[in-house]
Amino acid sequence: MTTTTTSTTGWLFDAYPQGDRMIFWIKQEKDGKIVKLEDNSWSHSIYVASDNKHNLASVAKDERVSSFIKRYEFVKKYEKIIDKTKSEVLKLTLTNSSQAQKLAKCIMLGGRFGQFHLYNVDILPAQSYFYEHDIFPLAFCQVTVSGDVDDNSGSRLTWSCKDYDDVWSIDYRLPKFKTIHLSIRPLKQESKLPKFTDKIDSISIRNENEIIEIDGTDDAQILFSLTEIMSALDPDFVFTEGGDSFGFPYLAHRAKVNDCSNILVLGREPFRATTRKPIKDGITYFSYGRMHYRPSSTQLFGRVHIDKHNSFILDEAGMEGLYEVARICRMPLHNASRATIGRCMSSLQCYHASVNDILIPWKSAFAEHFKTYSQLFVADRGGMIFEPRTGVHEQVGELDFSSLYPSIMCAKNLSGETVLCACCPESKLRVPELGWHICEKKIGIVPQSLEILLKKRAQYKQLLKSPHTDPKTKQVYDSRQGSLKWILVTSFGYLGYSNSKFGNIDAHIATCAFDRQVLLKAVRVAESHGFRVLHGIVDSIWVVKQGAAREDYLKLKEAIKQNTGFAISFEGIYKWVAFVHSKRSNKHIPVPNRYFGVFEDDSSLKVRGLEMRRRDNPPFFDKFQAEVLKVIAKGNTIEEVMMLMPQVKDVLNKYVQLLKDRKVPLQELVFTKQLSKDSDSYVVNTIESTSLRQLAAEGRMLRAGEVLQYVITDYYSNNKSSSKRATPIEMVDDKST
Repeated sequence: MTTTTTSTTGWLFDAYPQGDRMIFWIKQEKDGKIVKLEDNSWSHSIYVASDNKHNLASVAKDERVSSFIKRYEFVKKYEKIIDKTKSEVLKLTLTNSSQAQKLAKCIMLGGRFGQFHLYNVDILPAQSYFYEHDIFPLAFCQVTVSGDVDDNSGSRLTWSCKDYDDVWSIDYRLPKFKTIHLSIRPLKQESKLPKFTDKIDSISIRNENEIIEIDGTDDAQILFSLTEIMSALDPDFVFTEGGDSFGFPYLAHRAKVNDCSNILVLGREPFRATTRKPIKDGITYFSYGRMHYRPSSTQLFGRVHIDKHNSFILDEAGMEGLYEVARICRMPLHNASRATIGRCMSSLQCYHASVNDILIPWKSAFAEHFKTYSQLFVADRGGMIFEPRTGVHEQVGELDFSSLYPSIMCAKNLSGETVLCACCPESKLRVPELGWHICEKKIGIVPQSLEILLKKRAQYKQLLKSPHTDPKTKQVYDSRQGSLKWILVTSFGYLGYSNSKFGNIDAHIATCAFDRQVLLKAVRVAESHGFRVLHGIVDSIWVVKQGAAREDYLKLKEAIKQNTGFAISFEGIYKWVAFVHSKRSNKHIPVPNRYFGVFEDDSSLKVRGLEMRRRDNPPFFDKFQAEVLKVIAKGNTIEEVMMLMPQVKDVLNKYVQLLKDRKVPLQELVFTKQLSKDSDSYVVNTIESTSLRQLAAEGRMLRAGEVLQYVITDYYSNNKSSSKRATPIEMVDDKST
């Protein structure tokens, strides 16, 4: 038996399954080149549990199941997160890692309802590999490749990361990646909107040094040139705008109709045409009161394709934020760029479950505890809000708790399995108002997951304040802490989400109860120090005290921290702050999350809930509102602001005249609406439905969650169903304006 061993040192760039193997691409440290490695010793596994071991044996011997697996074994695992002892479960190792859900459905259909419990089914194979080997994307590591030459059994990878890199690291280094921006332009022939039937007009590739234009009259030649140039440039990241929803599926269709699909190889796998029409449509999902749409993604194996129109993390925190999320949550860059924040949080929780030998349920069945009407009345109350005193107030201080909800969840050990646990009914840890007990014997999966997010974000924020941190590094730290902030913000909502793997509504309710206690304590401390509370919402309070100086607010900050046990920051003193009333109901009814004010230290504005903070508003109106606020920010008192009203009127007149003179760029007048239902479900004649009908006439139907952009051309048209009222931005031409 002859065994060969080689090793390489670099950054783990990409990972995906290929049959019963895992493929990895490593960006080498020595020369920056990227190499492909295969691990033939590992394949994705799912787990099956049942109350009767005989049932498990029958699954292992079932002919339908055997066609999916290459081996099976019985192993000891914690089946449920609340279990005290491990159970014997059936581990099925797949012959094809991508067939996990098909196998799971086959098993479920082969038994009675509830007879089999399936685990680790919907975890990406790459993520499962990361969990089991304790590695993560962009980890700097040494990889040893060993293989048996004599029996051709393939290769086995051994990973050494601990001595090189750590997911807790703050100052981790990354290689210089090669990036290109790909733009695809169809030759529109049949309509105003591009279609798959249109021939290719041109394709442009932009990198750091040049812009390469590919055009011609022959689609096959254009595609061949694209493949050759892509191979020559050999980029790591390929950026597109709409590549998932149209660009790459369009190229795949053009390749198919020109009988050249085999040449369209845009990834690093030399014999794999990686672009094809999506196997399934995108999905519409509901999150935080809004419908969202996510198109099917196009993966370029060995490279990372990032669609700027389909990446929340990139939009909010840039590439540095994406790197941080991929590392901490152990998700391949391709998937992390498109993942919802809840999915990122879920991956982090699944990692900790895997480390603790806990199986990850396919279908969450974590029911809440029974409650009477009177118990629900106390429990289901949400966070604490002190309604603001409407009007404009001077010399107001603002104090904000830092990541209060996740901090409570972490400090109080709130998780689905710890609140009202079966092992600690006499626990001294109790939920305020409700009296529920909290586990004292183990730390929950949710607090374990939140620890790294809270600590790393706090470290990044501390480094941002340091005078020794240079501006460029500060930008990196700010992007990273921003990405962690979004996961922390959604961690509370995900705790009570019905499909959450390790949360439940009881833990969600307990978190709210602690929040109410903390905010009430903060208010009482403020009042005991002579301050009057003008407003309080969940984790922030606005207080005022006649003659109070900055030192008084800092003393209050420390007193609140000591009394509540949670860190709180002093945001500053407002020269003036306005809490506004509702526009739709009684003018005496305040709106808790709508206010604006100016800090006295640097005259910076803080705005919440106004039109300029909305994403659906045209940029032109945002500019107008921002300029008005900039004018009134010069006033140090309410009286001085009133004296600035003539200047505000001048700003208004200037913007009105710009509209009348048609000097406003069209892109600044675009309204944006995220659809709450499919376009053919809009029956009332509104501005939006007018635009949707025009798109439908051109063959484009929008799904719930997709974004509609339009400009108003004749709002007061007598015919409410007329296409003259508004025009979709894709169909705007000289006649529209």
